[in-house]
Amino acid sequence: MIDTNTLVLYVILGAVLGIVWSLRKIYTLERNIAVLDIKIERLLEHKYKRKK
Repeated sequence: MIDTNTLVLYVILGAVLGIVWSLRKIYTLERNIAVLDIKIERLLEHKYKRKK
């Protein structure tokens, strides 16, 4: 049988790993949004320059 302390340790470890995984996903999404923002900005600048 698993000791209570070991079980609590596993639960805490699982929670920490879940938080780290979520933060990693959020960081990846933020980076992708920043890349898309730069691409859109370049496209708009190019389009604006062509109209002049």
